[in-house]
Amino acid sequence: MMAAAVAATAGLVALGYNVVIGTTPAVPGAGAPSQAANPTGSTPTPSSAAPTAASSTPTPKPSTSRSTAAKQPDRSLKKNSLYKVHLGLSHASCAIKVRRPKPPLRDSALAPYLRTLVGCLTTTLSKPLAAEGITLTKPRVKTYTKSANGPCGKLTTVGAPASYCGADNTVYWPVAGDDRSQAYTYARLGYLGNAAHEFGHHIQFASGILSNYGERYYATKSKPARYLLSRRLELQAQCFEGVFLASVGKSIKLSSQDRYELRLWHGLTGDEDPPAGRLPDHGTSAAQIRWLMRGLDSGDYGRCNTWSASKSSVR
Repeated sequence: MMAAAVAATAGLVALGYNVVIGTTPAVPGAGAPSQAANPTGSTPTPSSAAPTAASSTPTPKPSTSRSTAAKQPDRSLKKNSLYKVHLGLSHASCAIKVRRPKPPLRDSALAPYLRTLVGCLTTTLSKPLAAEGITLTKPRVKTYTKSANGPCGKLTTVGAPASYCGADNTVYWPVAGDDRSQAYTYARLGYLGNAAHEFGHHIQFASGILSNYGERYYATKSKPARYLLSRRLELQAQCFEGVFLASVGKSIKLSSQDRYELRLWHGLTGDEDPPAGRLPDHGTSAAQIRWLMRGLDSGDYGRCNTWSASKSSVR
């Protein structure tokens, strides 16, 4: 699940994970928004600067040389600069101990471990993204027992096993999630994969994808069209999860058994399971597995452009 700041207020979205986006109306399959948040997470800059008074002394024109101009990333949905980032297979290293969710971690140990995972994600991805002008900060981690209140609304233990709120750049994680038969407990990479998905929403936030999604979402009135936008967002985060796991494959000892367990896990998180309990806002199990594997087989963010994909591939 993930969350991000969109217009002037904060809201929430969900998957076998969850996302919180900033907006005023509630998002299907998510918690209700509660307060204002900056849609981009940065101070806006004017597209041009007009002089306020004439000058009697001629001034030289600013240099337009690429060597002196700051890199301005494309923050759109379909041509985002993020898609130029190719991490490759097993080219990165993550100095972490992969911990299987079964048996579950002690509740007091969960937050420190998740912070370690998030730190690994930030360290691994910051430099490649910075090369394309995308600044990646380390999100905070907050665990909770029964519920958590924040700028993206109230979160409970019902529904998604984790959430990301862009309004405060925080991953929210219920400590009881690994005590039950949550889908991520099926996999050795459950903790890491779940954290990588939520971090995928953080990347969407940093690259401008999340704010663009929010603007388009709230300009769209029909439920089917909104669900389609939500699926594009969530399936992209699924693909981002695969890209990260592929890039650190050697250091986390990614195996064929891990790939099997990941497929099994996401075979249980689709919109069709259970048939009466989910909204069509995260994609079917088949779509989730397909986009996860696109990232896992390539290590390439360019393979994760769900915004240019056909409707049939994001169902």
